[in-house]
Amino acid sequence: MTLFFSILLLAASALPSFSSAADSVKGSRAEEDFLMGSVVKSDKWKMDRTNDREIFEGNVSFRNPRYTLKADYAQYSRPAQAWNINGSVYILRLLEDKSTVEMNCSKAVYLDTLEEATLERGTLPIRMKYTGPDGRVLRGRSDKTFAENKKGLMSFDGNFSLSTDNLDMYAQKGLYNNAEGTFLMYESTPMAVGNRQDYDFAINSERIKFFKDSRDIKFYNRVTGWVKDVAASTRPAAGSVRQ
Repeated sequence: MTLFFSILLLAASALPSFSSAADSVKGSRAEEDFLMGSVVKSDKWKMDRTNDREIFEGNVSFRNPRYTLKADYAQYSRPAQAWNINGSVYILRLLEDKSTVEMNCSKAVYLDTLEEATLERGTLPIRMKYTGPDGRVLRGRSDKTFAENKKGLMSFDGNFSLSTDNLDMYAQKGLYNNAEGTFLMYESTPMAVGNRQDYDFAINSERIKFFKDSRDIKFYNRVTGWVKDVAASTRPAAGSVRQ
């Protein structure tokens, strides 16, 4: 099962369908056999025949039962087979196991042939939210993200973080491996801070590997930090009186 990059790559691969139906851009429903039940809207649509590209401006949206994409602006270049999507980009993907992936960024570029996508931050960082079929949430942030669909990899560069309900992890860079279902965090002395099995901890190491489904975490090389027994730390000192 793909994670964060699945929503962008799969949604983007369907996006060229709205470049061939002006009616759908104006807000009417496209033919079922062409857009597979999708509805595409934007305030303005322009065909640039000189450069062989199509431009969508204002409240751009693409929807079908599995995907939702919203943005202020989208451009498709046929010679380059590339999508450029800008301004308040929001992507939602519903996976087969009923889990969902949501992403927010300022800019996204998708290359059809290479099946590669680049996401970039604006004033705010790239924000990612994965909600598993069991309802557990995993959130992430970074300054830039690069997805390679054919390799099943997604890299994160700049102020990368992952958070669960009881764990926060920080590093300069990260790499998601879809085959393993793991996030590798590295550079700038990665740190994990949280609570597990009645223990509080804060640990640094050269690399941290986080397993998406099991929520296990492993530390590699030059591991330092502390682990504290929560029960012991909250136990009243000798001679004190519990209120």
